[in-house]
Amino acid sequence: MRDKELNKQWIRDNKVMYSINLMRSTDMDIIDYINTTKENGGTVQGAIKEAIRFFLAHKDIKDIQ
Repeated sequence: MRDKELNKQWIRDNKVMYSINLMRSTDMDIIDYINTTKENGGTVQGAIKEAIRFFLAHKDIKDIQ
């Protein structure tokens, strides 16, 4: 029980949220996004998967075109 609480606290303290609009981004924006993710301990594969999931989840919203 204590381990779960510590894990949740660690995630709250250390999780970083990134979002990127793939349709409005230039190549350099995407490269900067991936580099920032790597610097913060993430993986390139994870960053790309997260960006694609976000895009697919919000592709019908008019703000993201």
